[in-house]
Amino acid sequence: MPPPPTDRLRFAHLSDMHLPIPGRPRPGDLLGKRLLGYISWARKRRHWHKQDVSETLIADMKDQGCEAALLSGDVVNISLEAEFAAAEAFLARAFEGLPLLFCPGNHDAYVATAWELSLGQLGRFMAGVRIGDPARRPPRDAADFPYSVDLGPARLIAANSSPPTAPGLATGALGSAQIGRIEQELVAGAGRFRILMLHHPVTSGVVSRRKALDDRQALLAVLARTGAELVLHGHAHVPSFAEIETPTGPAPAIGGGALSHPQGHGRMTPGRYNLFTLERSARGFRLELEVRQYAPGAGGVASVERRVYERPVTERASA
Repeated sequence: MPPPPTDRLRFAHLSDMHLPIPGRPRPGDLLGKRLLGYISWARKRRHWHKQDVSETLIADMKDQGCEAALLSGDVVNISLEAEFAAAEAFLARAFEGLPLLFCPGNHDAYVATAWELSLGQLGRFMAGVRIGDPARRPPRDAADFPYSVDLGPARLIAANSSPPTAPGLATGALGSAQIGRIEQELVAGAGRFRILMLHHPVTSGVVSRRKALDDRQALLAVLARTGAELVLHGHAHVPSFAEIETPTGPAPAIGGGALSHPQGHGRMTPGRYNLFTLERSARGFRLELEVRQYAPGAGGVASVERRVYERPVTERASA
């Protein structure tokens, strides 16, 4: 696929597909938190997440002319080695011809697991460059974030907000070192449309305290200093539209609903993704959002919401 033009980009944001657990795990695999997660999957979550819904929506992304897909975490459920192997095969097949860029979610780091047996298997979908290391490559471990990728007029900065947590918790943390590198990436990306992607929400009220980003305030302070044109996240399984403060005014912080829901219940919608069209404008950047949602019963996909955002260009700092 040729690279997108430098003045326009059409891209999708998706999250929380929670692919099925392949087969029945061995008893030795279901210890501690994994046992609780497997019980939750078997009793209820497997009914909430359907792979065929994800496949329908991914096919729609291709039909809509997407040039890149940004996935903000939670591909698997309890971070079994077999889950990651199955996920790698599914993502390679489903996104063939459509570049996919991924950041980890809390279920992708459900318990502490060797990198090469877990998220390392998805390295091909996390290949990018880093400050001081310009060679494009996958992460070497869970601390090797953020990575960045230039996409036409945009720069994606993908962070890892998902360390393993104790049973009953789904909190996130970036850590001071990663937040410092995020700030460097944002400064270096000035002049482009900077997209920060992480799994956990950065604004208040989206999730409960046990699911929140612990160092959210430190990240918001960075964004207030350096700016970003768009923040994308998942985690809540419900769509959210908020704003963050930046030096050039409020910028959108958008949370995706779960991709794989076969139907809505409560605040949760049927599976959906956010379809963005980014263009340079006389004032800076114009970003159109079209929300594409699975239609239960009909099995198709329809547009259910549209929004438009105008963002100025952030000038590069003088040397």
